[in-house]
Amino acid sequence: MRKPLKKLITSDEMMVEQNNQFYGITINDTLVATFSSYPKDSNMVRLVSFAVDAQHQQQGLGSRLLSWAIDDFRKQGYYRVSLSARASAHNFYLKQGFKDTREPQINHYLNVVDFEMQYIIPTRN
Repeated sequence: MRKPLKKLITSDEMMVEQNNQFYGITINDTLVATFSSYPKDSNMVRLVSFAVDAQHQQQGLGSRLLSWAIDDFRKQGYYRVSLSARASAHNFYLKQGFKDTREPQINHYLNVVDFEMQYIIPTRN
């Protein structure tokens, strides 16, 4: 699932992510949906490398994983979630309640259009 994101399993890649929190869904002991996150500051967490296996897309797994993680972020004291979404995932994040925070930008590394987005975590009463 890392290959389409141009993220390999190398020591350099793993070093960058060593302090990230990883979230995932497994089916029959196989990882089918995953992402990681890291704190941007004391109020905001950054979500990165969200991927759902192609055979398991359009089944609600990404929505369930994201919902569970947002609840976990709330418990950790975060108020906001930020991310950079590819154009192909932009509508998914809009449906989850994320909002655009700037005009789309070209990601020259991946040669895709990215949207910077943010989600305000609602407080629970």
